[in-house]
Amino acid sequence: MQAVQINKYGDNSVLEQVDIPIPKILPDQVLVKVKYASVNPVDYKIRSGFMAGVLPKSFPFTLGWEASGIITDTAHDVLNYKTGDEIILMSNFMQGGTYAEYVAVNAGEIMSKPTSLDFADAAVIPFSLGTAYTALLMDTQIMPGQKLLILGAGGAVGRMAIQIAKNLGLEVTGTAKGNDIQELLSLGIDHVVDYTKADYFDALNDFDVVLDLVGGETQAKSFKTLRKGGTIVSTTQPPDSGELQHYGLNGKMTRTKCDPEKFAVPLQWLEEGKIKVKEPQIMNFGSAKEALALVENREAKSKIVLSL
Repeated sequence: MQAVQINKYGDNSVLEQVDIPIPKILPDQVLVKVKYASVNPVDYKIRSGFMAGVLPKSFPFTLGWEASGIITDTAHDVLNYKTGDEIILMSNFMQGGTYAEYVAVNAGEIMSKPTSLDFADAAVIPFSLGTAYTALLMDTQIMPGQKLLILGAGGAVGRMAIQIAKNLGLEVTGTAKGNDIQELLSLGIDHVVDYTKADYFDALNDFDVVLDLVGGETQAKSFKTLRKGGTIVSTTQPPDSGELQHYGLNGKMTRTKCDPEKFAVPLQWLEEGKIKVKEPQIMNFGSAKEALALVENREAKSKIVLSL
């Protein structure tokens, strides 16, 4: 089968399209024929070695953690899925493997593909849904009537977080720019603040929860936007403990989980049309280098999926 692998850390030049054997499944695994593999920022962070300290890799290593596809084989102890099932998946970060025609994945890391979505649209669901749901429902336990601020709301995770929060009755504010502003308003967000304006943080205050999808200086400025006792949860870096103590806040860095049972409600919202998915940009599998460069340089117009 064809796969995109790395044999060392580095820039995009280390990506190689190679022919390797179809993986053999282990107990509690299924074999999936990949239809579309999503391209995510974590892919280039792994490729570059940026995350080698926490997620070291043995080479050769097949990139990719998110995909849609069809099950072609199951281990004898897998009872909830069968050959022919259409699924979406997010493999664990130690394994990866979705930049390939086939991937062997743990049964607990897959979910049935929403029937309302085609394979391309469905391929972008696991990571964005998993991150937003984990951050808002498992790490912060948001409640109706709360005020939520999403920093960097224009991306896939931000869009998913907006819709989850609105379906649960929160007042949601997000930061975005350009065309994303109108697109977020169409999703039902209450307020959008243009982060290209120098003083945009002046309009942000009195929030119960901040979902930080940006990090760095943006996160540093966000502590003062929260009420005392509020919570900041970040996908990029742990909130500074000194700042949390200074402002009387709670904070956590979220770790994305794929949990089919806990995701049952938002998956139902997808089926009912209460959550919308932005159409991804489809690229040929042979264009993996170009796709990853677009994501790394923040030039992608929407989430990119590789067609297999």
